[in-house]
Amino acid sequence: MCRLFGLYANKPVDVYFSFFESPRSSLAELSRENYSGWGVAWYDNDWHIYKEPLPLHSPAINREAIRRGARGRIVVSHVRHASIGGGSPENTHPWLYHGWVFAHNGTIDREVLLELLHEEHLDLEGDTDSEAFFHLIVQETEDLGDPIEGIVSAVGKVVGKGINSSTSLNFIASNGEKLYALRYAITGLDHYTLYYLERPGEVELRKLSEETHQLILTKLAQGEKAVVIASEPMSDEPNWKPIPNKNLAIIDPNLDVELIPL
Repeated sequence: MCRLFGLYANKPVDVYFSFFESPRSSLAELSRENYSGWGVAWYDNDWHIYKEPLPLHSPAINREAIRRGARGRIVVSHVRHASIGGGSPENTHPWLYHGWVFAHNGTIDREVLLELLHEEHLDLEGDTDSEAFFHLIVQETEDLGDPIEGIVSAVGKVVGKGINSSTSLNFIASNGEKLYALRYAITGLDHYTLYYLERPGEVELRKLSEETHQLILTKLAQGEKAVVIASEPMSDEPNWKPIPNKNLAIIDPNLDVELIPL
């Protein structure tokens, strides 16, 4: 089982708070159970990715480098608990492929996914089901010429092949223009969740923890706005909203959120 994190902001931002300081469920804390690797992709006129097969809470992680380096308007991150594919950089999320980045939480029958891929999309880096699912989404998007139609087609093909051995299709992905987050839990409805938060939003600062209070004040002073998506609420802000199961959330450059039932 893994944990997902995504963000779309009105200006380049760092994600240090969500990685290490969030009072509820920082990614570093979540990596104590999801210890097979971590990675982050950020978009600032181009995609950049850093990932390694180490737990994010490890003392070997250079936190200051993350603070200085991982800054973008769009961020996709992941902490991994390996189910299919060993611990290696090639199997660590997120991946970059044909201008898209992608991270997944769940298990899918990899052989089914490989059967659905055209030969030109079998150029996988590693041996995970998640990366194969990613390539299927890119394949269908390129064939149909539209990201939403591509995602719907990819999900439909996977479901149509049978999902008895699968647990979740949950993912966060971006093409550098929009951020896409699918919640599609097959089992474990209480675990395979996704939530989104529109920040700063309407919130009484006096009711927040000191850490979150200071974060919101700083972002207000800098004129920052963002939509955050995560597997579970990562702060004590009260306006986290669940993405309903079998729904695709789409965040556009204006930070508007659209939910599409699948």
